[in-house]
Amino acid sequence: MIFIFSDFGVNGPYSGTMRSVVMRTAPDVAVCDLMVDAPDRNPKAASYLLAALAREFQPGDVVLAVVDPGVGSTRKALVVEADGVSYVGPDNGLFEMIIRRSENVTLSLIDWQPANLSASFHGRDIFAPIAAKIAIGQDFDTHPLSLDQRCVEAKSWPDELAEVIYIDTYGNLMTGLRVQDRGASLIVGDHNILGARTFSDVPAGSAFHYGNSVDLCEIAVNCGRADQMFDAKIGTQVRVRATKMHNP
Repeated sequence: MIFIFSDFGVNGPYSGTMRSVVMRTAPDVAVCDLMVDAPDRNPKAASYLLAALAREFQPGDVVLAVVDPGVGSTRKALVVEADGVSYVGPDNGLFEMIIRRSENVTLSLIDWQPANLSASFHGRDIFAPIAAKIAIGQDFDTHPLSLDQRCVEAKSWPDELAEVIYIDTYGNLMTGLRVQDRGASLIVGDHNILGARTFSDVPAGSAFHYGNSVDLCEIAVNCGRADQMFDAKIGTQVRVRATKMHNP
């Protein structure tokens, strides 16, 4: 399959245009819009989210990932081969967590460009054609990069991010933290949030944190909106308060 992960949204021509290039070049390969609402122009938050969603991928799959606020600049265009899955997109840290959490990783710089390359839409002009070429086994120009040559800024990012990285349609706050012990508290602003297994384990209107379906720590309100309750947005800081141990 070819999976598409982007911050393009559903409005405007961007998602559809990029998808059309993939489908025209590789018409016999299944295409899945994994996300079109990745963190807006935020490769750092998107990196943790993409790595969590990697559970959906299988060897041989291609992931076309475009969160690219530096489009048209000197940032590189990459193919990352990680545990049998090919990731295509910008070298801005978007693949940092994929690289760290994979056992076998190689990087390649994309040398191929179309004759009519635009300055502002490399998702359509470079990344989509390359993702489709990989999926159908078609050659294109690349040269290898060492892992040390990847985005310098991203190398300093923590293995887990204590911030909100995504807010879903229900107002749930997905963090860049792995699942926390239910006995731990999460602190958002002045609010202390206890853990639970799932929504029905707390009363309606109550907030809690839990391990979500992609093994990240998420803050929710049963039958309510955590984003409104905590005035949260992407980038809001989250602190973990561990369970206190009492001596006998």
